[in-house]
Amino acid sequence: MALQGAPIEDVREFVKDRMTDAFVGLEMGVAEGQIGSYGVCSNGLSLPNSHPLHLGWEDLLTAASHAVQEVHGRQENDGRVASLSTLQLPVNLLETYGLTVVENVKRYLASNSSNEDKIPCLPNSINAFFTRPLTCYPDRGTGTGKPFKLLDYQIPTSLENTDNPETQWTHQIPGPTPTYYTPTLNTTMSHFDATHILEAQHIDERKLTSEERDTLDGCKLLQSMIHDLDSNLSSGKLRSFAAYEEELYTNVVPLIHDSFEELDGGTAEVLARFFKAYGERVRCSIAKTTRELLRTGGEGGQKYEIGEVESLQEFALKELWRKRVDLGEGEVLFADRVIVGCPKAEYVMQAMKAADSLDR
Repeated sequence: MALQGAPIEDVREFVKDRMTDAFVGLEMGVAEGQIGSYGVCSNGLSLPNSHPLHLGWEDLLTAASHAVQEVHGRQENDGRVASLSTLQLPVNLLETYGLTVVENVKRYLASNSSNEDKIPCLPNSINAFFTRPLTCYPDRGTGTGKPFKLLDYQIPTSLENTDNPETQWTHQIPGPTPTYYTPTLNTTMSHFDATHILEAQHIDERKLTSEERDTLDGCKLLQSMIHDLDSNLSSGKLRSFAAYEEELYTNVVPLIHDSFEELDGGTAEVLARFFKAYGERVRCSIAKTTRELLRTGGEGGQKYEIGEVESLQEFALKELWRKRVDLGEGEVLFADRVIVGCPKAEYVMQAMKAADSLDR
């Protein structure tokens, strides 16, 4: 409908009708004892009303109300309420629209019994599960492009021991860069200065061969590329490691391939070492930029007092979990659950450590 130019109001009305149909099926499942309750997982709940994929919480509650009445008959005073028990939506420190949604829903349900214009047959409370607490999209979740993460990274202290390297956290390294980055950068730039070709031209007083000219041009191009890559580190524009990897494979690697028909073993080793060091330096730069974004309230968000001794992920989880909403009769947590994606076992332990350190 949207692709065919239908008005957004018509699209959302259609979505509400389809959602009601789905809820009817789920309410029947509850009535038959097949399930205990149901929930809604939607990124649209965390998007502002102006966004085309926005899902309004009022529409969701209305659909749940209509569904329970359709299954059990339209009787508002028989004590039956919708079996909608859970909302699951993305929320993190830089994408906070979802917090407003959860606050509105919890406030509405808590006061629904005394509201003359209430939506009938709704429960008094609902669970809120937060997803993506460490993964952010640009422009407070409304932008396009690669996501970035509220993470500090473990990076190797040296490039030498690749089998079992010692590591350190990006927020704990002394200085803005790993100690091995600048020496590796200098070595790489020196490797591509083409000194031997220029010296041969000067000593022999001869013109360069076409092969030597191509090599010289390729070296100048790679030096310029490496210089630009290094300059990007201090620009504050690096936000996403996934975006860096995409740039690497779509632009940088093809440029190297086009500059040289083939690479000798020494050159290939120099480049591999540089990109290993550069990748770790990128992680440092991204973590620093993200920390500064939280401190300054970038993208129109809240400013956070985050110190240097706490990792970004620990701070982000704890700060999100601390957030509370006042329902008039006391404060309750915004989040009933925070769901963290952990691709490594040690990340699970870090998340548990952050949760256990809270005074709740």
